[in-house]
Amino acid sequence: MQKITYRWAKSLGGGFDGTPETCWGIEESKGEAGPIVFCGLYGLPDFYDLWRHEGKKYVWWCGSDILHFVNGYWLEDGGGIRLDPTALAQWIDKNCESWCENEVERKMLTEAGINSFVCPSFLGDIDDYQIEFIPSPKPSVYLSANPNREIEYGWGIIEKIADRCDVDFYLYGSPNWESKHSNVFIKGRVPKEQMNEEIKGMQCGLRLNNEIDGFSEITAKSVLWGQYPIVPESYGYPVLTSFRDTNNLVYELNRLKYKNKPNPARDLYRNIINKYPFNIKNR
Repeated sequence: MQKITYRWAKSLGGGFDGTPETCWGIEESKGEAGPIVFCGLYGLPDFYDLWRHEGKKYVWWCGSDILHFVNGYWLEDGGGIRLDPTALAQWIDKNCESWCENEVERKMLTEAGINSFVCPSFLGDIDDYQIEFIPSPKPSVYLSANPNREIEYGWGIIEKIADRCDVDFYLYGSPNWESKHSNVFIKGRVPKEQMNEEIKGMQCGLRLNNEIDGFSEITAKSVLWGQYPIVPESYGYPVLTSFRDTNNLVYELNRLKYKNKPNPARDLYRNIINKYPFNIKNR
């Protein structure tokens, strides 16, 4: 069996709970010609490395890289000249095996001309996430956003609905936000270990990104702890609580106080997360 390696796109960054080494059991590529997983295709340099690689090619799409792709890779700063993605999509569909994490991503890739398989991922060690769920008459809900991306990650929605919700909201990641609501707490950027320790005792990880998003660590950790994550309905995640509009979101948030047992969806996600052909720990 040929050794599988991976290439990590520079634009993908870090801050994850683990790495392909720790999660999938594969090493970073040193130029080998064998099977390789391209983690993220954010720009023309990523595609060029994919195009010139010899051997089996997997593409692990990450979310926002799909937007970069379908909008056309830039050939100059500012995006004044862009590549039409049609021919690139045809080549990827013919020569690569694509994997994404939900139905929004799959449909976007399909519309671009790329067939893909769907499987949620989490780079942390699933066995480190035991049931932590404790019912609460006033549940605590957490969400996150990087600085200057608060609106994209739904913090503006929280401002609009907070006074209609019998929950406390904890907003992590960005300190550049103010709230007029007494049940909204701005936590800012804290070490990952501290955040994990704080949020594992809460009741819900909330993900509000509606345009495109992978299977976020917020969602993964929440369900693995036996909590009740809430996600947009369009992503098609099996059996997770989802919402279709703002009124429906308020309804689901207010139902959290009636959850008195760990989420049974945990067992399903322990069995479907990271079931990739390039995850040699599955073998």
